[in-house]
Amino acid sequence: MMGGHHAISGTAAWMALAGSATVRGHQAGLGLWDLSSEQVLAGAVVATGAALLPDIDHPGATVSRSGGLLTRTLSRAVSRAAGHRGATHTLLAVVAFTALAAFVNGLDWQVRVPVLGEIEAGAALLITILCALGTRALKTVEGRLLPWVAGLVAGLLVAVTAPDTSFWLPAAVAVGALAHLVGDLLTTDGIPFPTWPLTIKPPRRLASLLWQRSGDVAVPVLGDAGSAREWLLCTVLTGYAVLTTAATLAMAPEVLVL
Repeated sequence: MMGGHHAISGTAAWMALAGSATVRGHQAGLGLWDLSSEQVLAGAVVATGAALLPDIDHPGATVSRSGGLLTRTLSRAVSRAAGHRGATHTLLAVVAFTALAAFVNGLDWQVRVPVLGEIEAGAALLITILCALGTRALKTVEGRLLPWVAGLVAGLLVAVTAPDTSFWLPAAVAVGALAHLVGDLLTTDGIPFPTWPLTIKPPRRLASLLWQRSGDVAVPVLGDAGSAREWLLCTVLTGYAVLTTAATLAMAPEVLVL
């Protein structure tokens, strides 16, 4: 699945699970957690960027190109060690991404910002990075610098409007990363066997597109990455994400005031 499509799938997955806004008289999300509208919106930003994290194993991916020399070097190292759609495209990687987010988010690292006062720097840093990744992937902001400016604004805004990030921020990272895995599972190449690093390979006579000789698994209803079916699905997901985000934003006057 293409980078921008991964990003919008992260947004849509978060809004479907965490959102509870009403669209045309119907609740458009499951509202699984007791979150404020501000937290739902902030989580959508985080899930959008987190849906790109597994592609750190691909030097040409958005996440690999966004942080300059640091992310390019990291991406090349991961790619050499695991290859594309390897270790970072596993349930274990989702756990690792989530744990890292929880760790950084939980650091007692406060900084004083003019006008805003003291903010949790760990949470603001995570949101800045993930928002920058999401805006670059979705091409909502062009250039190398502007996505980071947008990310910083989002990080500071969330620090003020939804400061309690202890649960929803790691949860949004998990949802976004899982959405990435599901998206790639639906394409021809698939993803590593769910129990990775314990990989179960099929007998030669049972190998198929669903369970490949390498041990990878796929449910290739979308065909190859970038197919017309993928574009159609992501067009629907984009419409859903826009509608639910707008409905949630209408319920969050504090965000509009700021």
